[in-house]
Amino acid sequence: MLQGYLSGPIIHEHLQKRDFYTVVVETLRDRDIEVFAPQFLVPAAAREIYLRDVQWVRQSDFLVGEVSNPSLGVGMEIMLAIELKKPVLLFRQAESPRLSRMVLGAKGKVLFVYKETGDVESVLRDIDFENLTVRECPHCDSEVSMKSDDDYVCVLCGQTAD
Repeated sequence: MLQGYLSGPIIHEHLQKRDFYTVVVETLRDRDIEVFAPQFLVPAAAREIYLRDVQWVRQSDFLVGEVSNPSLGVGMEIMLAIELKKPVLLFRQAESPRLSRMVLGAKGKVLFVYKETGDVESVLRDIDFENLTVRECPHCDSEVSMKSDDDYVCVLCGQTAD
């Protein structure tokens, strides 16, 4: 069974995107993908959270992150997934402030801009997670593609990434 990791702010209530988290978990579970979602767990000691979340990112096949607001923990999870060469699917609300240049410049990720959670659900339903891979698209800023027969199709622009 495929495993995904959901990354998003937890500590600051005003930065949390509960609707986003719920849509991601429900959409992926509907597709028989197990989702590690620490946003829905009870608070724990800092060391326990660190060890648990690092283990979960390592075990996952990909990471889905909400990056509309800065979060050090989210940044750490993204970096770990990138270092492990796991596809990173980032989502940012259209009206949110600028995104960190470190995140924008990172390899191995794709950034989707959404207006409402229905947009997120639509994107997640269109992705073939079984064939998701890190591969740079020559047509857009995405570095996440889906293997399709002998080609790679970009998850952002839909063009062949070969």
